[in-house]
Amino acid sequence: MPLSWRLVYNISAMPHFASIDVGSNTLRILIGEFVDNRIIDIYTDRKITRLGSMVGQTGILQTENMEASLQALSGFASVINRFRIKHVRALGTSALREAQNSGIFIQRARDAACIQIEIISGEKEAQLTLKGILQAFSPAETGAARGRVPIIQQGDTGRSHQRSLFIMDIGGGSSEWIIYQGEDRNMMGSLPSGVIKLAQTCITADPASPHDVMLLNREIVTVLNNFGPDTGRLNPGATLFIGTGGTFTTFASVDLGLDSYSRQKIHLHRIPLSRLKQMQKTFLQLSLTERKKIRGLEPGRADLIIPGVQFTMKVMELFRFRELIVSDYGLLEGALLEMKEASEKGIPEAGKS
Repeated sequence: MPLSWRLVYNISAMPHFASIDVGSNTLRILIGEFVDNRIIDIYTDRKITRLGSMVGQTGILQTENMEASLQALSGFASVINRFRIKHVRALGTSALREAQNSGIFIQRARDAACIQIEIISGEKEAQLTLKGILQAFSPAETGAARGRVPIIQQGDTGRSHQRSLFIMDIGGGSSEWIIYQGEDRNMMGSLPSGVIKLAQTCITADPASPHDVMLLNREIVTVLNNFGPDTGRLNPGATLFIGTGGTFTTFASVDLGLDSYSRQKIHLHRIPLSRLKQMQKTFLQLSLTERKKIRGLEPGRADLIIPGVQFTMKVMELFRFRELIVSDYGLLEGALLEMKEASEKGIPEAGKS
């Protein structure tokens, strides 16, 4: 049985929803159903295909990466057919937003796997990510059980106050950010950089050289200057820093020393900045071959982990965050929730062929 394949929950009723993330580095699928308005995982899988490789340099998807991605989508389609899923949504992100030949790939995905890919904007990606992440948070202290984190906190005076959330997904080709301060008070945006772009433009030596790290930090700082001035008003003491996506779940997997991916262990794992600095020191000392042997680090992410940790540390230093909370909820869950809402309202689903 492949390590990435997981039958999460065994039920007699057929699941109703499937979401697919056609990402720049990884293709992911989540099949689930709703019980008491909560998502119950039925099946998850992910394949590293590097669809966004060299898009920043060439402007096009590479043939080898397209073929690997189409093979992954065909596998996902087989699972969808086996479960007889009625509601399917496949989302294309940074790589497909930017590549000049994304239309060819989308047509081939439709022909080969009967999957209709919907390219979404960075802002829409952030919106769905927020929707999914809020599934892991509760409005009161009573929600502090595993899988729910309270965002209303009691102060020293006994008065309660709303915690802000700063949410980030450092992807392969772009990075989405969200500031959540309540249902009607949030900001979000997309930064035009991710770990694949950073690795391919800044890291030339193995192990990474001090010059590589200098270039990497310079590029990250330039990217982070795109944050709006309002983000500087965040109170780090009253704000939770939430990381979602493969960059952050890899940190959790390494920190926990996992032999195989465990959503239950990774979700809501906390990592202090001091621990990330220890990881960074280790990563920089090792060659790519040596990094591939680190427990908890997928070999397919070994070349991306250095730009990932540098980016994360710069964000934490910029906003004075002392701790990272890793969420395994995000875009896929947000897509499931939006499909459910559309189904209940009888609205045709976006991207459905």
